[in-house]
Amino acid sequence: MTIKKAMLATGFALMFGMGTVAATERTEAPNAGKLGLGYQGMFAGNLLQGISGRYWVNNKVGTELNLFYGKAKQDIYDGGFELIHYDNPQGDLLLVTAKVLYSPVVKTQSRFYVGLEGGIGHVNFQHDGQIWNGTQWIDGVYKDSGKVYVVSPLIGSEFNLSGIPELGFNFEAGYKLHFAGPINFDYTSVSFGAHYYF
Repeated sequence: MTIKKAMLATGFALMFGMGTVAATERTEAPNAGKLGLGYQGMFAGNLLQGISGRYWVNNKVGTELNLFYGKAKQDIYDGGFELIHYDNPQGDLLLVTAKVLYSPVVKTQSRFYVGLEGGIGHVNFQHDGQIWNGTQWIDGVYKDSGKVYVVSPLIGSEFNLSGIPELGFNFEAGYKLHFAGPINFDYTSVSFGAHYYF
């Protein structure tokens, strides 16, 4: 065995040995095994805010339950050659979602995670409008409602301040798929949350 081969073999042995030592060291994020209550809000994609509960089962696996309520109103009028003219559309959405989170990277004050979110909700929609019945325009308030289902793969990170380890801030990006009967819409979303862990 030449000197070069011996040095190379020693270098590999040291590298793998240090990797084994590093793998046996355990890094603990501060809130494993604790329940956190707080806020979760979506700011890109649509604006939706709600209350949230997050629980890290252990250092790697977490769950989250959210309750969102949103209301929207916009003044528009379609004056084209359609058979329906409408204005003053408004609606509200009540949505419950649950997340399963897995954290492959855990550090003392932060963790990176991937997850899957699913949810079910109820949406109400109404607008003032006119419908052409073949001979005249008929005024009225038209209402509709239905269920909406949400699925979203996501990535995120959670940070804790060293002076206040009970307070966790999270930042997430995901792709939301909404299924609401005949209407399906998808978009990229960015959300922010804050939880206080007990």
